Amino acid sequence: MFLRKLYKVPDKIKWLTLELLVVFVGVYLAFVFQTISADRVIDKEKEKVFVSLKKELDQLRMDLPGFADFQENVREEWDSLANLRQVASFYTWRYIEPQYNFKVIEYAINSEGTDVIDFALYEDILDIYSAIKKLEHTERLMTEYGGRYKNVPDDIDQNGETAKVLHAENRLTFFKFRVFARDRTGILRRVAEKASKIVQQINDQLGPEKTKGVDLALLREYLEADIPMESIEEAFLKHFPQYTVEVLREEAAKVRKE
Repeated sequence: MFLRKLYKVPDKIKWLTLELLVVFVGVYLAFVFQTISADRVIDKEKEKVFVSLKKELDQLRMDLPGFADFQENVREEWDSLANLRQVASFYTWRYIEPQYNFKVIEYAINSEGTDVIDFALYEDILDIYSAIKKLEHTERLMTEYGGRYKNVPDDIDQNGETAKVLHAENRLTFFKFRVFARDRTGILRRVAEKASKIVQQINDQLGPEKTKGVDLALLREYLEADIPMESIEEAFLKHFPQYTVEVLREEAAKVRKE
């Protein structure tokens, strides 16, 4: 129908129409190819960020509960001493920053407004980032108050006014130190829980095959760090229940052969 009408119009109009049609098709195809190319770039960037983010969060959710358990056990000992009006050697405790690796989390936050991170995931990442900063602040306070301990010399009268004042100041400082230690325990657990929640979202985005590849890559990092196999198996079976001991040992055997 279109061609039949085209034959009836003058040659100039006919060729002009054909030229316009060619230009339109060319522009449209260029737009399609550009969109496909841009989508591929975004997909590659998204996969790169998700893989790195998953490994970082997996390490947090694996390591931090153990830190929290240890801190809680030590704090219970400190509380027992405080009940006896004694102080522990809390002045030996200090945290050197950076304690935790969250570079990819920061990178993901800086990706706001792009197609790499959707808003729901961005909110969760921002939430865990805030919790990590609170954790760092708590550890900074513990380090600061540990440094406020005042030595009571042995050569002064331990029942004298000076010694009593120093002991009282140390007990007050120790009380505040224990409060921050309690805060640290809770925040450690919250960061681990938030990390587990985000990892599940990322696993859904990556799919089973890519998720397994990242999991095994993390396993290899632990193996190459010379961590005892017994500890690695315990941690991975707890946090990656989808894998069997046989799978872990098979991967360990590959690492030993390399």
